Amino acid sequence: MSTIVFLHAHPDDETSQTAGMMTLAARDGHRVVTVFATDGDHGERPEHLGPDGDLVDHRRGEARAAAAVLGVARIDWLGYRDSGMTGWEQNDDPLCLHRADIDAAAARVARILDREDADVLVGYDDHGNYGHPDHIAVHRIARRAVELATRRPRLLEATTNRDAQLAMLDSPEAAEFLRTLAAGGTELDPDQLRVMILTGDDGQPVGMPESEIAWAIDLPQNVIDTKRRAMQCHASQTSDIGTMLALPPEIYAVAFGAEYLIEPGAGQPMRRAWPFG
Repeated sequence: MSTIVFLHAHPDDETSQTAGMMTLAARDGHRVVTVFATDGDHGERPEHLGPDGDLVDHRRGEARAAAAVLGVARIDWLGYRDSGMTGWEQNDDPLCLHRADIDAAAARVARILDREDADVLVGYDDHGNYGHPDHIAVHRIARRAVELATRRPRLLEATTNRDAQLAMLDSPEAAEFLRTLAAGGTELDPDQLRVMILTGDDGQPVGMPESEIAWAIDLPQNVIDTKRRAMQCHASQTSDIGTMLALPPEIYAVAFGAEYLIEPGAGQPMRRAWPFG
């Protein structure tokens, strides 16, 4: 059995991007470790915390609850501050992940890889999926950490399939998705969704074309249900996680029923298969 380390930017990112493969890996007997680069301290503050409640502690608790659902064996925290979205004033915080020294951050991840004798590190694609400054930093840190680790683990990078997202816009599922959004007060049409996919947080397209993806992991329904339960643990993040959870189960399954990985240097067409031995 292998040890697989997942490096994520913020608590809750693990549930939307890699929760299915984490669940399957843990069920197969692999040791699953999650490393969060930030505490998500610019996330949404639940009302019950009030103005003085500790949001970082709350979000760490949510991450622990999600980890228990997914079968994660250990969580580590790098402790950088959340950089916020592209252009936010938090981008200039000297303690935020966006401003972190990549070698220093990667050395910390490499120590975790060495401690765990990790076989695999999962980071993000070079655009961090949608251009968030912290996600792009995670991509850079993961690549450097593999170079610094004593036993260089295999590197995989989580992404989304842009081609599949664009193709889905003309499907019955997309029409139902738009009706669901409209019922909740958000009016969109397929052209607006297409623009959203083609212009992420920094104006660049979301995800990667299928030609650059090595692995597609189709999730069985019971794993999709587990993924949804893990998302529910991050209930404080209502604008992101709440929107995802508002989807009807059948639409949720279409949106989150497959996960994708890039494997740098693999040079293979996308395989719909399990990438971990």
